[in-house]
Formats: sequence, C-alpha cells, structure tokens
Amino acid sequence: MRLPETPKMPFHNKYGKRTILVLVFIFPAWIASITGAMAKTSKPWSGSAAFGLSSATGTFPSLNLNSHDWVRWQKHHWQDRAHVSYNYTAASSAIYANRLVLGNQTRYYFKPKIRYVFANIRYDRNQFNGYFYHLTEIIGEGNVIHLNKTMSLDYQGGIGAQEDQPIGQKHQISPAVRLAVNYRWHLTHHATFKEAVTTLLSTANNNTYESITSLESQLYGNFNLQLSYTASYNEFPVISYYKKFNTITTADLMYHF
Repeated sequence: MRLPETPKMPFHNKYGKRTILVLVFIFPAWIASITGAMAKTSKPWSGSAAFGLSSATGTFPSLNLNSHDWVRWQKHHWQDRAHVSYNYTAASSAIYANRLVLGNQTRYYFKPKIRYVFANIRYDRNQFNGYFYHLTEIIGEGNVIHLNKTMSLDYQGGIGAQEDQPIGQKHQISPAVRLAVNYRWHLTHHATFKEAVTTLLSTANNNTYESITSLESQLYGNFNLQLSYTASYNEFPVISYYKKFNTITTADLMYHF
C-alpha cells in the first residue's frame, strides 16, 4: 500500500496474520471447489470467476479494477458456498487501499428443501469505512420461498459475534445479529435480476447495512455480463473523515463453470 503525500488513512501492519487466519477456514473449500469443477466429473460443483471495472463513491471517489469469484458445492441436504471479492482502488494517481472480502456459508436443508440452518463467516479488509478489518461468525436459520416459476425469496436470521478494529482504536469483540434477504428474478432464460439486503446489528453501536443490486445476462456460451451496484452504510461515528455511506458500481465479464 502506498499512502498519499498528506496521509489521512493510517497504515496498519497486522493485516497479514488476520487475513491468513481467515484463508485457513475459507480457502480450502474454495480451492477444492475449483478442482472439482475443473475435473467436470461431479455435478454438485459450480461457480464463476469475474473481472472488470468499478467506480466508487464515498470516502475515496475513484475508478478501480475488481474481481468477484465464487464456488458452490451441493449434495443431498448440504450446501457450501465460498466467495472472494477484491477491489484495487486508486485515487489521484496514488494507491490508497485495496478492498478484500472473504466469505463462506454452509447450509443444511430440511425436507422439503425450503428451510435450513446455516453457519456463516465473513472477513472484510476495507479502510474506506473507518475500520482496519471486520470479522463476523454467525449461526442461524433461513427459508426459501418460491413466489412463482421465475421469482424466489431467501431470507435468514442469525446470531453470533463480531470482531473488528476501528482505525485509531483497539480491536473489540461484541455480540451481533445478522438479518439477510435475497430476491432473485429470472427475467428470461438468459437474464437474471438479483437484490440482496443484509443488516448486521452489533452492541458496539457500529451497525452495518448493505444492499447489492445486480443484473446478469448471457453473452456467449458460459460467458456472462454482470452489472452491479453495492451500497453500504456504517454507523461508525468516531472519525468524521470516513464517510458512512459508500457505493461501488461494477461491470464484470463473468465465466461460469
């Protein structure tokens, strides 16, 4: 990371240990998923790799390079999905910071497959929101409702813990509640609209709200074009320089396997 001449974003040298810790839990499933998918011998595996451009507003308005990849394994009542999101962010010809999101959710579906229990872990390394890192571990229950042949609604709620370190303060651990709703609409056989809203409530008074709106359309074969808009709001009130509301608009070329 290279800081601007007048640094307003402090440097933190403890990213490595925490990033490696999360990789130990998330990446084995991710690597195994890619191996299984490439072998093309087991249908339970699926996933996608995406690369494109993004535009950010909020703390640092900028034009960025980004990547978003996910892999999923599903067999019988079990499902596991891991995702990795990365943004290479530049502003005024200087690299201020990179945004990294790692996540994994394991589900067990009951009969019929509309109700499930889950375990979710997510790690955010994003200085734009006033934190060195976020780490959440949640367990809970969810339901999938098929509104009709083309629309479905997946909602879940859970409790757990959140560990984070606000910039300029010590790290803290607090109880947390996570609520999430995912809406999917298959517009045609080759186009899908998605809306995902997530609320993370914490006793540390740093509640986080995130909305991801996306439209995906097939280009050719396994290649798709995806447009998405991510809006996040964090109630962190300590340092006024960091914006509470940040957005990322992306255009990605996606390959499904």
